[in-house]
Amino acid sequence: MQQRSPVQIAQLYGSVASALVGGVVAAYAVAESRVDDFSFSDDGLTSVVITPQWAGATAAVVAAVGVALLHRWGRGGRASVFAAVGALVIALPAFVPVSASISVTLNAMGAGTFLAAAAYPTKSHRAAQIALALGVTATTLYFGAADLWRDRVARWSLTLPGDTFPVPSTVPVWILLAATLLVAGVASVARSGQETDDVDTRLVTLGVVLPLAFTALYARLGSTSTSHGSWVTAVVIAVAVTVALAWRLPQHDARFILAGLAIGAVSICSISFSSDWTWAVPAVGAALALGVAVGWKRPMPQLGLGLLAVTTLSGLLDAALTTVAYVFVLPLALGLAVASCMPVAVGAVASGSVLPFTLTLFSVSATFLDPVSQEFGWSTAPLEEHGPAAVTTPIPLTVLAATATIVVAMTTIHLKRVRTAVVT
Repeated sequence: MQQRSPVQIAQLYGSVASALVGGVVAAYAVAESRVDDFSFSDDGLTSVVITPQWAGATAAVVAAVGVALLHRWGRGGRASVFAAVGALVIALPAFVPVSASISVTLNAMGAGTFLAAAAYPTKSHRAAQIALALGVTATTLYFGAADLWRDRVARWSLTLPGDTFPVPSTVPVWILLAATLLVAGVASVARSGQETDDVDTRLVTLGVVLPLAFTALYARLGSTSTSHGSWVTAVVIAVAVTVALAWRLPQHDARFILAGLAIGAVSICSISFSSDWTWAVPAVGAALALGVAVGWKRPMPQLGLGLLAVTTLSGLLDAALTTVAYVFVLPLALGLAVASCMPVAVGAVASGSVLPFTLTLFSVSATFLDPVSQEFGWSTAPLEEHGPAAVTTPIPLTVLAATATIVVAMTTIHLKRVRTAVVT
């Protein structure tokens, strides 16, 4: 048997490692940039550009445009430059004083650029696309696990005159350096295997329009001071826009975009882990790996989304059942759904993966619908502790709306498959 060359080994396994690391770093940077007092600001545009919604939307738009440009150019060397520039922008606060309010946008732009570079070598590479999607989505959903190994530095946008309150880099510089070497190196090696493609404008449109539409809905109807009716209206419009844009795509691309919408809806409940029960994190990893293994061998996207719906609906139950669902069922469902949907176009995997932090009506706005939360300016959603984890659950209305969103995604996937079969 002929021995593989180092370049072939890098192409086979390097793209998987690069995609996973790139997805984790980008999603972690976006989540870590959250300003602690964003819900207090009511200063026009400033009250929007310091929110998690703005951070997620900015990163998503930059990633969508970056992926389109890289595949139009067809050169891995430029993807390597994207990785270096993205990492440098994320790390900038470590070298230059940057205020919390400015760092939100700056960090998001760096994260989006870095994600585009990591996505570049994943064309027609199923394992790498699964790694990228899981790196982004799992990091977003289980970001609370980061408290096990780091003490988060407070980020305040409201300061005294003359006090900019500079913030550190969202990702440690040494981690960024290692990640950049990996992502840039793999992108440069993948250069010979990539060809210039005609960019699917429908995917670019979706990747840009959806984040902007979500941000407009957040600002107008779904901010932290929203009413129940306005929030539900925002969710309905967001789901309708997503379905409409996804419907125009090829079947497999549309399926993963809708799966991303469902994954975003399951973030209606958030989970964190106790330092005394660190075994729960490996349990999540094992369930995630099992889901991927099953989905790889026998794709069952509808079953994966169905398990996501069950997990979301568990937010109506007591703490014990909700914790079991989010520690064991959710990672299984996530791995199964993502693995079952691949492979897709690179633009689809990038834009679909970021939906959980691009659509924050579920993960952020819903937690402020409690009247006490709106009065005091911070979330008072109950923190239910049970064994290894703590689950934050919002009011039942939001849980039902999130579950309905997943059902709509499942139904649309089925109708799209039937329509495609009839046409062909």
